[in-house]
Amino acid sequence: MRSLATEMAPPFALVAHFFIAAVVFLLLSTVALFEVYPDLSGYGISFSLASFAHLYLLGFVMMVIFGAMYQLLPVVLEIPLFSKDFAYVQFYAYVIGLGMMVLGFRYLEWHLLIAYGGFLTYMSIAIFCANVFLTFYRLEKNSIVSSYLLMGTIFLAVAVTLGILLGFVLAHGMLSIDIDAWVKAHVIGTLFGFVMMIVMGVSMVLIPMFSLAHGFKDRYIHAALFLHGIGVSVAILALVAALPTAVFYAALGSVLISMGLYLFQMGIIFSVRVRKQNDYWVKNLFFSFLSLIGAMVMLLLFFIEAQERYLFAAAELFFFGFLLAFIVGHLYKILPFLIWYKTFSPLVGKQKVPLLHQMVHTKSADIQAFLLFISVVCLSIATLLPLQVLFYGASLGVMSSVVLVAFNVVYAFTYKGEN
Repeated sequence: MRSLATEMAPPFALVAHFFIAAVVFLLLSTVALFEVYPDLSGYGISFSLASFAHLYLLGFVMMVIFGAMYQLLPVVLEIPLFSKDFAYVQFYAYVIGLGMMVLGFRYLEWHLLIAYGGFLTYMSIAIFCANVFLTFYRLEKNSIVSSYLLMGTIFLAVAVTLGILLGFVLAHGMLSIDIDAWVKAHVIGTLFGFVMMIVMGVSMVLIPMFSLAHGFKDRYIHAALFLHGIGVSVAILALVAALPTAVFYAALGSVLISMGLYLFQMGIIFSVRVRKQNDYWVKNLFFSFLSLIGAMVMLLLFFIEAQERYLFAAAELFFFGFLLAFIVGHLYKILPFLIWYKTFSPLVGKQKVPLLHQMVHTKSADIQAFLLFISVVCLSIATLLPLQVLFYGASLGVMSSVVLVAFNVVYAFTYKGEN
């Protein structure tokens, strides 16, 4: 655990900004989820879906990734972050820009906010990318993890550039482009290019560390890096340049194979773990990996049968089953440690200090995990059949699960120890 903290890491207050904001946006996204159902039987791109997707993906998932990247980069690269001030500027610009974008999607009479909020969000992400690239510039020794983080950041720069161009096209009619193809390229660049790359990279740091796994072979994650990078690059190019559909499908196949290799690598790591306790972290991870498999199956069915319900089910399994369970499971590990390191580590040897597991309300964490698992399964079933009442019930279950996540975050931040 001590490898999560280093003297070169930024102050905890910076990382806390991102984690707290992420939980707030996560709560808001569960409210927006209730407005999505009417669009599930129609075309896959709508303003209500865009509002929800940006709240969840940009507000929660990417916010957590930004905070985690700032904490992990100095640890993984063994060099300090280029600029902590850049990170603070990025945070505030990002929150304001994202808020404007969501309002623009939510209220069509304010549609101009999509372009202006998008531009501010774009500039904040550009600051993040510049900060990461300038940090990497001083890198002396490369690794598989650093390769994933760097490539993911490059894909982020590409994806947000496509996104800002789309925003100005929607607001002002600039450029003559295939909006549908560019939206798909933007989504693929963000989800598979940035988010998935970062998840695969940090998995090789966090999962062996928390499971106490050593001596495993990592050839599969190396192969996944090559296939994933090539697949995402070609898929984006095929959509933007209007290449033959077969090229796009081949690229997508490469991405799916790479994700399969990632899952196989995770299986190898868990097979040699020393820590056998199946706590809320392990339960969340197992469910996240099963959900990723389910999302891949749904995506294949969508391309075979061309029915939107499979695409939406894949998105639900990927968003709430894979990403949410993966992030929450690790949040329960990382956040208490960072708080403990800042608050209680100076007191070691002077007074009794809490253990890390005491800073998580275990019972509520177990209930939250079980509630999330059941809700995601029901949400997917409700989308596939479709069943409106079940969808709203499952959405309420997801919201309740997220409320328990927020409770545990507050619990960790306000933990004072036992007298």
